[in-house]
Amino acid sequence: MSDAELLTVTDAIFAAQRQVEALAARAAGELQDRFEHDAGSHGIAAKTGCRNAAVLLTDVGQISLAEAGRLCRVGSATRPRVSLLGERMPAPYPQVAAALDAGALNVDSAAFITQNLAQAAPRATAEDLDLAEQALVSFATDNPVDSVRKLSIRYRDALDVDGIEPREEVLVSRRSLVRTVLPNGMKRYVLEADPVSAAFCDAAIDALVGAELRSPRFEPTENSDDGDGCAESHELLTETRTIQQMSFDAFVDIVRHALSCTQGPGPLAHTTVIVRMTLQSLLDGLGEAQLDGIEQPISAGTARRLAVDAHIIPMVLGGDSKVLDFGVGRRLFSHAQKLAIAERDGGCATAGCNRPASYTEAHHILWWKAHGGPTNLDNCTLLCGPCHHRIHREGWDILVKNNVIYFIPPASIDPNRRPRRGGRPPLPNPTAR
Repeated sequence: MSDAELLTVTDAIFAAQRQVEALAARAAGELQDRFEHDAGSHGIAAKTGCRNAAVLLTDVGQISLAEAGRLCRVGSATRPRVSLLGERMPAPYPQVAAALDAGALNVDSAAFITQNLAQAAPRATAEDLDLAEQALVSFATDNPVDSVRKLSIRYRDALDVDGIEPREEVLVSRRSLVRTVLPNGMKRYVLEADPVSAAFCDAAIDALVGAELRSPRFEPTENSDDGDGCAESHELLTETRTIQQMSFDAFVDIVRHALSCTQGPGPLAHTTVIVRMTLQSLLDGLGEAQLDGIEQPISAGTARRLAVDAHIIPMVLGGDSKVLDFGVGRRLFSHAQKLAIAERDGGCATAGCNRPASYTEAHHILWWKAHGGPTNLDNCTLLCGPCHHRIHREGWDILVKNNVIYFIPPASIDPNRRPRRGGRPPLPNPTAR
């Protein structure tokens, strides 16, 4: 096969997979209903010997219990209902059901949409839920599951502002650290952190790992000279550690430094946690706030309490800001510009790459020297090293439109060169608030 043929086949495979997943969800929903309502010696539970539909699916489909549970939940949420009077009623989430049946939506995205809208449903109007479902389904048909998950959470909290603080309190109560000695002598640390704690941990670890990724390391090599000892050469070392190993080393460095002195090591002196919220939420303490790099929101009240910390930057949306466009007279992006770019892109701007902003560099879309590209937000994006090299190597184009960044693939990847949205997922539609 040529590259184009292989891509066409791959696209067809995933299209067929979505159709099969939709059928599996339909069957799981029907099984779930029968397990709940067909009790007794002649019911499906008695016939199969399984206590519920998920257990049956793990046996029949040889899948995990988590996957079986997801199929059951999606199947129930997209299955037509019957009222107490025997009348046929539409599915709880008809737009998700229609997209599933059409093969435009995968089960994972459907699960995140229905799960988060269901959490918001008790305190949201039917009209707002319908608009949110429509927006999420439209977004999910063109974007990866990770982006759908993030946007679904934002819609949940836009629809149910009063539920943010109770959910936050539940997460805080579940924080834990479990230490287990493994048979091979290693020790396992299982850390479950609430959003605020996770933001501090991520900011510290990402700062050190990002500094390591960006800094070249050289090793002196032997070189002949004339005897004066002045000749010297250096060899560029290649990083052999994985990101996971670098993150572990950064965590240990932080702990060792904390035990030895009171001052932050290297990059930690410049580490900040960014809290973004609307100006109104900052003033009245109501609503939600977002921590940089953390999907789960926190209450505006918690964000206001965090604002007294010297290592917190409040990214107040709608307030006054510094001058961010410097034209072509300045090559390097300022600190204020980098914060604004990180707010727009959220980290590496390419879709599907979840590396945080500390792992990236600000790059001119039109090169500053070769093309006279200005040093402003419309000509900048955050890219990690691998994505930056891939985009240049494969010939992708990048554009910023209405403060949204898009990546245009080369014809060898997509003959139609359809723009793909990058950066942060869109904010919930104001009509859904």
